[in-house]
Amino acid sequence: MDTSSLPGLSPLQCRKRSAILDGAKTVFLRGGFGLATMDDVASEAGVGKQTVYRHFKSKEALFIGLVSAMCTQVGALLAGAQGEQSERAPEVELRELGWVLARSLITPDTLGLYRAIVAEAARFPELGRVFYENGAKVVRAFAAKILRRRFDESTATLRAATFVQLVLGDAHLELTLGYTVPDVDARFAQQIDEAVAAALR
Repeated sequence: MDTSSLPGLSPLQCRKRSAILDGAKTVFLRGGFGLATMDDVASEAGVGKQTVYRHFKSKEALFIGLVSAMCTQVGALLAGAQGEQSERAPEVELRELGWVLARSLITPDTLGLYRAIVAEAARFPELGRVFYENGAKVVRAFAAKILRRRFDESTATLRAATFVQLVLGDAHLELTLGYTVPDVDARFAQQIDEAVAAALR
């Protein structure tokens, strides 16, 4: 997991932090948050346990760090899709945003992390807050930015939330629950078409 540009860390510290986050992802996805230990993470990352604790003070802090890092990766993909200044039609931009979002959130790692977040959110409210602020809220902001070219602020915000929900739709729910979704690209194509139409209606 790329943490090479974090301020205040030396290149070696960045490499170790990246290895720790990669190790944490493997450990958390393999057995869930409850069964994971800092020893497991250290072993998977190829560093000492004290090194893990120097970067993350607790298992909870490590999980938050992993969620934040993965949200940042998805946010970077969405920002790349939207670009700095686009002259494309809102329909085109929303459709591209929908596909980037869908493809980012249905990878095995992202689905596994989402399941772990949902499982722990009630016991660990800070985790839910971090995921919402750095994930769902950011995605909706990208959609709202496009929609503000057609609608006022409040309408754009409301339609952005609806857009995201329609993009993910039942297909994402089924995948999260472990169902096999036949023709997954065709399902998301239908959902994205409906999401774009509803957002701009």
